[in-house]
Order: sequence, then structure tokens, then C-alpha cells
Amino acid sequence: MKKVYILSSLLLIGLVFSQIFPVFFDFYGDISHIIKLGTMICLAFIMIHVGYEFEIQKNNVKQYGKDYLIAFTAATFPWIF
Repeated sequence: MKKVYILSSLLLIGLVFSQIFPVFFDFYGDISHIIKLGTMICLAFIMIHVGYEFEIQKNNVKQYGKDYLIAFTAATFPWIF
């Protein structure tokens, strides 16, 4: 669970810096594609490692439908929007 907190904190820090960086640095337009690519790679890395912590408990199968929906929206909404 400690990893989840650390990776979530890194996501929030990245979100804050992504909003501040373009305001203070004029060369952001030149490197924005590199930053976006790096962001997607890091997001994929985080989601894969969070998935490693997932364990299936066969006595609680009904809960997995809800969990799947939450994971599906968390993974697809950033790509869609």
C-alpha cells in the first residue's frame, strides 16, 4: 500500500508542475511533445505496477465487476479526454 501512496503522490506532484511549468517557461511549446510522451510512459509504468499488487480472492467475485469498471474508467478516460 505504501507504493500506491508514493505513486499517487508523484502523480499529484506531476499534475501541479504540469500546470505551473508552461506559465514560467517560454520554451514549453518546443518540448511539449517530449513531456507528453514521457508522461504517458510514466503513467503506464505506474498503472502496471499498481496492477502487480492486485490479488484475486475467489470468495468475493461480485466486487470485481465494480472494481473492473473503476479500473477501466481510470485507464481509458485520460486517453479519451
